Amino acid sequence: MAGTSAVEDIRKVLRKEIVERYAPGDALPNERELAERFGVARNTIRETMIHLEAFGLIEKTKRGAKVRQPDFDAVFEVFSQHFDTSPQAMGDVLNFRRIVETGAAAFAVGGVDDAILKRMEDANRSLASALTVSEAAGHDYEFHLCLVAASRNAVLLSLYQVMAVTIRYYLEIGKTRRLDTETACAQHERIIEALRARDGARLAGALNAHFDHSGSVLAAQAGDRTGAAS
Repeated sequence: MAGTSAVEDIRKVLRKEIVERYAPGDALPNERELAERFGVARNTIRETMIHLEAFGLIEKTKRGAKVRQPDFDAVFEVFSQHFDTSPQAMGDVLNFRRIVETGAAAFAVGGVDDAILKRMEDANRSLASALTVSEAAGHDYEFHLCLVAASRNAVLLSLYQVMAVTIRYYLEIGKTRRLDTETACAQHERIIEALRARDGARLAGALNAHFDHSGSVLAAQAGDRTGAAS
């Protein structure tokens, strides 16, 4: 392996091996051994290790690199830096939310309890009375986080939490027109009602209607920005 793609090629190999062959706390071969294995300079291995550490796969110690416990936060801190305000990015984040939340819905109807329902009701009331777009986005995020929490899937919940900054950023974009927020609050009520009834089909329908509305709002916002820029 050589050339500008060497770091990427080695990273792919080691990332696969870390997942399949190593456990948290296991030591990786040292830089000299890896350099000999892949036929590259130690500087190339050193750069590869920097990438693996940035993605939360390893940690450097005085005795060398060790595999670390999976850390979603580290991965998504890197990942979220690549989002922007383009229509494509806004649509991608919205569809990420749609996939996660509609996927969680089937489990949420079995895992929801009175405490989660109350949190959702409180968040929706706070959303309706919020004075700033930032405050509104925070309450909106809390509402949807509760739905994911009701699925009782710790991995899914962690994933949604580490995406909080990115999700809230895009939620703010949709909070500039009061009528859109009022519509969202009414749709939230239908989501709560479906959860309270433990009705999976009804919940899926309410969520899809809500995300369709959110998509229309984002499309309108993107159109407004394009018109203002021209």
